[in-house]
Amino acid sequence: MERMALDAIAEHLRSLDIDVLHEDLEQYGRDETMDLFAPAGIVVRPRSTPEVVEVMRLAQQERIPVTPRGGGTGKAGGAIPVQGGIVLSLEKMNRIKEIDASNRYAVVEPGVILWDLHAACEEQKLWYPVDMSSGGSCLIGGNLACDAGGERAVKYGTTRAQVTGIEAVLMGGRVIRSGGKLAKNSAGYALHHLLVGSEGTLGVITEATIKLVPLPTHRRTLLAAFSSMDTAAQAALEVERCGATLSAVEFIERAAAALAEEMLKVQLPHSDAAALLLIEIEGFSEARTQDEIEQVGTLLLDAGADDVELAPREKVWGVRHAVAEATKMLPAYSACDTVVPRRSMPKLVSRAHGIARRRGIEVVCFGHAGDGNIHIDFIKRKEVDANWDQQIGPAVRELLKATIELQGSITAEHGVGILRREDMPLQFDEDTLNAMKEIKRAWDPDNLMNPGKVFPEGTP
Repeated sequence: MERMALDAIAEHLRSLDIDVLHEDLEQYGRDETMDLFAPAGIVVRPRSTPEVVEVMRLAQQERIPVTPRGGGTGKAGGAIPVQGGIVLSLEKMNRIKEIDASNRYAVVEPGVILWDLHAACEEQKLWYPVDMSSGGSCLIGGNLACDAGGERAVKYGTTRAQVTGIEAVLMGGRVIRSGGKLAKNSAGYALHHLLVGSEGTLGVITEATIKLVPLPTHRRTLLAAFSSMDTAAQAALEVERCGATLSAVEFIERAAAALAEEMLKVQLPHSDAAALLLIEIEGFSEARTQDEIEQVGTLLLDAGADDVELAPREKVWGVRHAVAEATKMLPAYSACDTVVPRRSMPKLVSRAHGIARRRGIEVVCFGHAGDGNIHIDFIKRKEVDANWDQQIGPAVRELLKATIELQGSITAEHGVGILRREDMPLQFDEDTLNAMKEIKRAWDPDNLMNPGKVFPEGTP
């Protein structure tokens, strides 16, 4: 019955010149999450909000589930169509509608590639400060859906902090708009903040108004080497004491750096260090930026660094950005996107390594030490490893419980999706989960918007 409904929907949409795919759908059933796949019934690639409205109207009419999709770079299965139906790919809604330089806002569609937005803003001497290793392929819509953070969240905050307005289409085809080009706005509920981070379970974001900042004219990058991971993690907390405005504080343990170096065929300095810190400062005065970076360098040495040096920026960031890609080339890995209060970050790294040692598996830690968001990847190097098969599930669960004990969250920027939905009760009590489910039911009573995500067992 659903196949007949999908075929009828596809025929109708094609009659309206809306792009529909029936074949070569394999890529639309996956994202970057290892071993997760579900086939799409059809893929629809709208070019405008009215086209999204028509898709959502028909989906509601025929009770067909809709899975919104950005660039497919997610790591929690959020874009996988677990109940089949329609994959609504926003890749063709890729216009930068406006860069308002005088007010410092941009208005964009969800299919804009992150680094394309960076380039367009830089032409106006402006910058959209959200940045991440997948910036050359991830889409703004996916960033919005997961409230993506990246390395500069320590200074600017996550995606939600940049969003001042949203246009979205709800199931059934209703269009809602919230916010706009306003620094202050207390009228009504801030629905745009609710939609950001909702992972496509409430509606389809078709336009976002986002804040821009002046493009920094000077940047300095430090690479600090440590003989102890614990010392490096503690030093990451100490660098702010000098009052410098840090735009990135990244932690990379040696095993994580080695994976990226091998893939890129490059070598960072200090190959014998247990861990590295990558510190960046940006500003508008060469003298002040240089003064601040010198202060930070001195503080890092006082905090136990064996060596601190001005780094070749493209090389060190290339390695940092390649770590996640390098882990995907291994026979298996399990990525945990953990975040804890900053002062608990060294404890989290220590707990992760303790768990790995007890269970006889390997772990690598890297990520955004400046805001407590450490990516902890358990990795498998051998194709056949019976101990891995037995221990990886319990290891991840133990790590997530440790994260909650440290007052953290099971996900910082990757989202819940499928991967972490069964872990939600670790973080939220029943009343809180029920409050979320009530919002879901109010907006999507038939559970057609990206079903199977966020909530345990996938049921709202």
